[in-house]
Amino acid sequence: MDILLSLVKTPSLIIAIVAFLGLLFQKATLSRLITGTFLSFIDFTMIKVGGGILMKVLTAFSSLFSHAFNIVGVVPSNEAIMAATIDKIGTTAALILLFSMIINILLVRFTRMKNIYLSLHLVLFMAFALTAVLAQLGYSVMSIVIIASAFIGFYMAFAPHVLGRFSRKIIGSDEYSISNAAISSYILGSYMGKWFGNTKHDTEHLKISNRFDFLREPNVATLLTMLILLVISCIFATQPQIKDAMVMVYGSGAADKNVLIFILEQSATFACDLYLAKAGVGLFTAEIAPAFKGFAKVFAPGTVPAVDVMVLFDKAPNATLIGFLVSFLVELICILIFPFIGLPIIVPGIMASFITGGAAAIFGNATGGFRGPIIASFINGLLLCVLPALTLPLFADLGAKGVTFADPDFTIPSLILNFVLGLFK
Repeated sequence: MDILLSLVKTPSLIIAIVAFLGLLFQKATLSRLITGTFLSFIDFTMIKVGGGILMKVLTAFSSLFSHAFNIVGVVPSNEAIMAATIDKIGTTAALILLFSMIINILLVRFTRMKNIYLSLHLVLFMAFALTAVLAQLGYSVMSIVIIASAFIGFYMAFAPHVLGRFSRKIIGSDEYSISNAAISSYILGSYMGKWFGNTKHDTEHLKISNRFDFLREPNVATLLTMLILLVISCIFATQPQIKDAMVMVYGSGAADKNVLIFILEQSATFACDLYLAKAGVGLFTAEIAPAFKGFAKVFAPGTVPAVDVMVLFDKAPNATLIGFLVSFLVELICILIFPFIGLPIIVPGIMASFITGGAAAIFGNATGGFRGPIIASFINGLLLCVLPALTLPLFADLGAKGVTFADPDFTIPSLILNFVLGLFK
């Protein structure tokens, strides 16, 4: 089980194995087999490295922002709650993951749903969430494994299949689809964009005055966005709070940096690593799609790989930034409202706001033009706050204080299973 857990926590290895098997089944030459396997591994690692450094910048910003404005509450973090409970329910979650993968492959082989869900680290998070819900309802380990495996295995095939009608429009083909923990948000945002938006006004074709023409360069726009957010946070933060954020980034070298250098350098780092992640995405998709065709021929003809949503970020960079800002703003508004309606404060998860907010906006833009990203990311921001607040009691028995699961595809099934199966208890 430890080997399975370690493998699942390393998505780049899973991708490399899939690429290797795909090329092997195509009877590729030894040179092509080695090149395709290692390039897939390198390219996905490139995405991970870019995303990892992004997360470091966002974590420092999140800490700085929360302390500057004295925001205290529950932190929605899948990684944190899994790390805190892995000794208690890790073995059960690993079994669920294994059987969910088998069910996904069987559904792809014998139904019209043709998506193999490759973001298995997200499946592991979902396994932890559903294990917690079913355990607090009093189900045995065997029952938990059976119920959760069936639910998640179906989800792995069904969710990317439903989203496919919208992702196909963005990608332009069926070479791959999307696997992510906020598919429910993207589907809802796509429909809202379709109903209330206007595709004639695409965010990527915004008319900008020549004086602001620099905003057309995505990397510059990204740098300026983080620059503004960091400047605002530093204005309201105390010197010790700023130093703490700098230590998170520089470690012992923080003493040699001043605030201005910190702001400028981290803004540039944020833009640079987003560019790195997007470059890795382009290289990765060029390798994995052809390799996966060999895998599909053996296990299930017509199979489509469902890959991480960051592959879409270079499709609509303007929408991505709009989605991040709108989703984050909605989460800040929820902080002000929740105490008055009896809900716990959910501290905005900056990485979730960026990835799911940006992705929701891309889907909203595809179906509703300029209005679509605003509507879709607004809904996404609400889901990132309301759902963790509602599900917090379901995870109380885990003993992990102050943290909860973050993404809609973990929290919505948790609420549904708790309600439906609770009727029989």
